[in-house]
Amino acid sequence: MKIKTLLVATIIMLFVFLIYLTTLDKKIYYVSIGDDLALGTTPYGNTDYGYSDYVKDYLKSKNILETYVTEFSNANYRVTDFIKDIEANVKVEVNDKKQTIKNALIKADLITLSVGYNDLLYKVAINDIDKITLFEYVDGVMDDIDTFLSYVKEYCKEDVLVIGYYVPVIYKENTLINDYFTYANQKLTTLSNKYGMTFIDISDIGKDENLFSNPSSYYISKAGYELISKKILEEVNTKILQ
Repeated sequence: MKIKTLLVATIIMLFVFLIYLTTLDKKIYYVSIGDDLALGTTPYGNTDYGYSDYVKDYLKSKNILETYVTEFSNANYRVTDFIKDIEANVKVEVNDKKQTIKNALIKADLITLSVGYNDLLYKVAINDIDKITLFEYVDGVMDDIDTFLSYVKEYCKEDVLVIGYYVPVIYKENTLINDYFTYANQKLTTLSNKYGMTFIDISDIGKDENLFSNPSSYYISKAGYELISKKILEEVNTKILQ
């Protein structure tokens, strides 16, 4: 009798464990890596709710969020800084545990990347806006992004969404600067396709002055970040949650 009871109990425990594994497998390990845009930098220099926070909230509301990792995002980072982080396999604390960036990339079911915007803004800020110089500079930035995306692809075999660029409203009427960012978006789209990643076009954000509460700032309001999250979630719902 005891043997039969033990057998039944073992089967029940195994059944429960299998249900747990099945449920866990359907949940999403979400990693957000990026610069000021990923952090939700406001038009006044502080950080608030970024697009990744809205994505996290959505996944959580659907009860499909396993883990949310944003600790590898850094303000003022340029593409070469992200490359160095992967090469050094930097370690941060996530949910009270140490984790390396390579491990996070391997575990991720969904990654959003926002890189290169600081590099592009730097060239505009120093007023080096000769057309040939600008476009050659974009080519150099994209060479670095090519290297970075190759590293990401090496460790992550799941869905990677690459966030594009918008023109800050202060340059809305500047044709050359608009061409500069258009060219950068075209190059980034090509690189995203090269690595089987999804490009998220956010270029229309720069056309809406209502998203820039501080017209002298490069950065958008919370409404702007929420709009980016909606573009991301369109892809998530289409490609990941189906």
